Amino acid sequence: MTHRRDLVITIDGPAGAGKGTVATLLARRLGYRLLDTGATYRAAALSVMRAGIAVDDVPALGRHLGQIDIRVVDGRVFLDGRDVSGEIRSQEISQLTSRLSAVRVVREKVTPIQRQEAAGGGVVLEGRDTGTVVCPDADVKFYLTATLDARACRRFDELVAQGSAVTLDAVRAEVAARDAQDANRELAPLRRALDAIEVDTTALNPAEVVDTMAQVVEQRRAERRAIVTACESR
Repeated sequence: MTHRRDLVITIDGPAGAGKGTVATLLARRLGYRLLDTGATYRAAALSVMRAGIAVDDVPALGRHLGQIDIRVVDGRVFLDGRDVSGEIRSQEISQLTSRLSAVRVVREKVTPIQRQEAAGGGVVLEGRDTGTVVCPDADVKFYLTATLDARACRRFDELVAQGSAVTLDAVRAEVAARDAQDANRELAPLRRALDAIEVDTTALNPAEVVDTMAQVVEQRRAERRAIVTACESR
């Protein structure tokens, strides 16, 4: 009997490209689980911040991370059994996460959690290295991008909605800095996987992006069904 595992879909791209929104909508349309890989790093960052450990104190980071438990359940992120889905979305945690994600011991803690969540298929992973590092053998890979101005405006709107007192110029500078940091880090730099489909979201609304992605996924599903049928008929 041929194994009928559901697809593993990855969505990568820089900050503000719309990954979170379209990943949620796409997962909902497909009836798949959603894994925000950045959220697992954010949970680790929250724990490190609370413990008062410096980013460059690698031995202390390793000891601390070895003792914590991070789980994703129904789209909610739990740190040591406590739902921290809201707490991990602050700008302070975002900045700390960017620094911690470049540290090897942090990745050695978080990446296996993400791979375990994706192992059964039927999942949409969203992040910065899901198609290159976490699930390089994913069935469908997307890379979302947009202009810096478009991404800064989206991030600005998000922060204002959360009640943050920020300026658009400051947010644009932060997004540009995050781009440079993510693209130039030694471990798992932000880049498009060679087999990823690039989607420029600058002039598209979320529904249009999801429509484009869903068409690709349906084509891949059809190809999978054809292969399975051919194998089972032998």
